[in-house]
Amino acid sequence: MSDPSTGTGKYVGIGVVLMIAIAALLLFQRNLFGVRDMLLGQTDDNREAIHRPSSDGGPRTDGGEGPDVKPFDPTRPDPVKYQKPHDTPLPKRLTIQRKAGKEIVELPMLLVPQGWYIMGENDGVRSNMPKRWVWLDDYYLSESEVTNEQYYSFVIDRGYESGRYWSEEGFKFIGEGRSIRGSFYVGWRALHEPLRLWALASPRREVTLEVLTADHSTGVSGCKVLVLPETGNTDWKNWLQVDRTNGAVRIKDIANQWQDVSGADPGLLDRVKAARLLHTTDASGRISLSDLGDNFWITIVAWADGDLEKPIMGTVARSDDHKLRGAEMPVLGISWYEADACARFFGGSLPTEAQWEKAARGDKGGKYPWGDEAEWSMNFTVDGVTRVTTPFANINRWRVVATKSFDNGKGPYGHHDLAGNVSEWCADVYLERPDWSEANPYNRGGERGRRAERGTNCQDDEAYPAYHRRSSDAFSRGNMPRGFRIAMKPDDAIRLANGG
Repeated sequence: MSDPSTGTGKYVGIGVVLMIAIAALLLFQRNLFGVRDMLLGQTDDNREAIHRPSSDGGPRTDGGEGPDVKPFDPTRPDPVKYQKPHDTPLPKRLTIQRKAGKEIVELPMLLVPQGWYIMGENDGVRSNMPKRWVWLDDYYLSESEVTNEQYYSFVIDRGYESGRYWSEEGFKFIGEGRSIRGSFYVGWRALHEPLRLWALASPRREVTLEVLTADHSTGVSGCKVLVLPETGNTDWKNWLQVDRTNGAVRIKDIANQWQDVSGADPGLLDRVKAARLLHTTDASGRISLSDLGDNFWITIVAWADGDLEKPIMGTVARSDDHKLRGAEMPVLGISWYEADACARFFGGSLPTEAQWEKAARGDKGGKYPWGDEAEWSMNFTVDGVTRVTTPFANINRWRVVATKSFDNGKGPYGHHDLAGNVSEWCADVYLERPDWSEANPYNRGGERGRRAERGTNCQDDEAYPAYHRRSSDAFSRGNMPRGFRIAMKPDDAIRLANGG
């Protein structure tokens, strides 16, 4: 009897192995099905997948698709080349104040001093390499992620309607026809398609309704409005009907029959007044909905074109997660263009990738804002699920929390939340292999649809190091744990802090 490991069986086995090896080589070389990108750590959304350093632990090349990575020289370059002297030392901390309506909002800024720092890492991930020395001039960076309260000031100061804060592409994006002027939790939201009914949600759980004229130029004063809660006390449904398809309003008459009525009908007015469902807009076309408690759905009926005309109708859908609307919560669901415009509103800009990374790493190139160890050893339970996390940051906890909640996770210059909570937009157009300049690098070119995004967020299942690069589509809003912070040049920050 023959041995199955010899003879014909053996040659068949060798042939199968060779065919698998050849197929794998073709998949990698031609990048079929994205195999090469996956293995080298580049996924379709430009977020690194598998980190694979070279077998000897040193720098590696990227298969001929870019320059070889040179060994890092740890000798700090001479600062004389770029250093700018100051007559007096720059303040380490400044506070910018911005008035919006009746409110004054503060934006604390911390100095990141000029000098060389270590950017990037030779970790085998193409987008993170090479590790190198980079010079940055002095700049100020907001102490924390921009909060709902700070973003709300941009919204109520008509930031979405003033083109001076926006890039041309950004203003077109949020222009005519868009039904949202704010984030998912604060700001304006249209209640119906003609964009004549809007609801404004504040960081303090206040909700304001605005009724606009047909040309959207101004508010309708003295407009009768029915505010009909769809949860809680819904007794009105026993005698009142609203038909959204044709704009009809009906009440039951004394014969218990349904009758169409207008906004001037005495029978309707008497009953809705008695039920406290009737409101009238003020001189600016607004009414407050803040006394409706925790009602989740509210139907709105407004006789914006006169009491005898067909009313316009809409629905206010209030978030059931009220804490995300809190004043000190980071603003969420903001596109790159909106973040960019808000930064300009405050007199600054989004930080470049280099500025963000230096604030998170310090001039010695630390791995995390608090040091070189993540201390990934703490258990955190939410909704009955226990996950491993770190005591220094809100990572893998799946809950956005108020800014400055992790005081022991501050960066080397005092900034909060550079790791965890929400990831953050940066100014740069995202390029996987940018031509980094030595001083003040900033990527302006390339694919216009993507922008750099830095930092770990609360849904990431690991503590990414501060040199980790990622990106998102510039138009992406979504209810994502992604926000931003603001950078400023020293002269601008000092002028604005002094009231200029």
